[in-house]
Amino acid sequence: MKLTPISAGNFHCDGGALFGVIPKVLWSKVYASDENNFTKLALRCLLVETENRKILIETGIGNHYPAKHLQNNGVSSVNELEESFKKAGISNTSITDVFFTHLHWDHCTGAVKNTESGFQLSFPNATHWCSLAQWKHTKTSNPRERAAFHYDILEFLYNSGQLKMVEKEGELFPGFEVRFVDGHTPGQMIPLINTGGKTFAYMSDLIPTAANIPLLWISAYDLDPVKVMSEKQNFLDEAAEKDYILFFEHDYYTECATLSKSEKGVILKEKFALKDLVSIDWQ
Repeated sequence: MKLTPISAGNFHCDGGALFGVIPKVLWSKVYASDENNFTKLALRCLLVETENRKILIETGIGNHYPAKHLQNNGVSSVNELEESFKKAGISNTSITDVFFTHLHWDHCTGAVKNTESGFQLSFPNATHWCSLAQWKHTKTSNPRERAAFHYDILEFLYNSGQLKMVEKEGELFPGFEVRFVDGHTPGQMIPLINTGGKTFAYMSDLIPTAANIPLLWISAYDLDPVKVMSEKQNFLDEAAEKDYILFFEHDYYTECATLSKSEKGVILKEKFALKDLVSIDWQ
């Protein structure tokens, strides 16, 4: 099995939104912001290659949004996912599966291209996966979250016949396990990838950055903060005990980290890049 980070660009969000009720005097010590309080975030996808599959986790935002929207959200590029594939020497037609942790705009809309002739799939040969619970939730979401869903793109994906629903936790592919967490948005899926004697957890929005590891440091975007804390506590305990490697989708500065237990709870142990794990036997 081979794991490759794939950049889909960068964007930003308000630091107060990223860290919720945590005062800026605290979070600014561990995560930088500019003069407008914006924190720089990554759109970091992950390509998982097995003997029979090429699985892309997340797709970034794509080329659907007007210039003002891109400017307001600090989007660096609408073409970086495509450019990243070219740099890696990987054809988009070779992707067998696209996995969405959930269906917010910054996680999935890059799976569709906006062309002069209309929408097209960015990965035309791939089966696209989301949870059934998240799909149903998009139909009933509240006004606060509704702007995070691009309904035209979601309907196009559904009508393509290449979108499948994940209904239960467990192994979706060999070595690729799925967990459900509902606090950020119902039916968010966290993939756990087992290879080389290690478990890699793609954190999505359960723990968007390494700075969000402390239990109470949760995002204002989470729909159910109390549930997030419970889900996060359970995950942190398990990850520290079993020495999981956390892979961050949104941390601009940190790609991976491990955890340890302390008297103050679970804390960050080490930060590193995936390429530094030279000791792992990927086969």
